[in-house]
Amino acid sequence: MVYIDKELCKSCSMCVSLCPKNVFEITHHVNKKGYNYAAAVRQDDCIKCKKCEKMCPDVAIYVE
Repeated sequence: MVYIDKELCKSCSMCVSLCPKNVFEITHHVNKKGYNYAAAVRQDDCIKCKKCEKMCPDVAIYVE
């Protein structure tokens, strides 16, 4: 399971570009800081490599 703290996400898109299974997308929803945050829209495709968790500059992603 991939968890994203939408309030910490600043829409850098690193998770989108790093994910080998294309799990993430930047949403049209906006957080309190005014950023369109990322979402794990294809959770079932996640292979738990944790590249997203390790590379997120805002520590907004946690992979269980």
